[in-house]
Amino acid sequence: MSAKKKKKEGEATIIKKYANRRLYDTGRSSYVTLEDLCEMVKEGHDFVVQDAKTGEDLTRQILTQIIVAQEAKGENMLPVSFLKQLIGFYGDNMQS
Repeated sequence: MSAKKKKKEGEATIIKKYANRRLYDTGRSSYVTLEDLCEMVKEGHDFVVQDAKTGEDLTRQILTQIIVAQEAKGENMLPVSFLKQLIGFYGDNMQS
């Protein structure tokens, strides 16, 4: 974490997603990639992804994109049966 901008302990870093699909890490004051966010997750850093214009929380969508990118690279961690089960949960009462 950069010494330029201190954040409170336990506070999530805000990642802003712009219309051009670029991601900006407000904690480091720099643009990041999905791979950078993947590393942040692996290192245990907490972050929230927000639409830069509307402030909408996009964290779920970005985390899903990271999983898809990792799977596309051949890092098949999720069995097909689990993926099918996960898809089956959509629209089910299990979401709560």
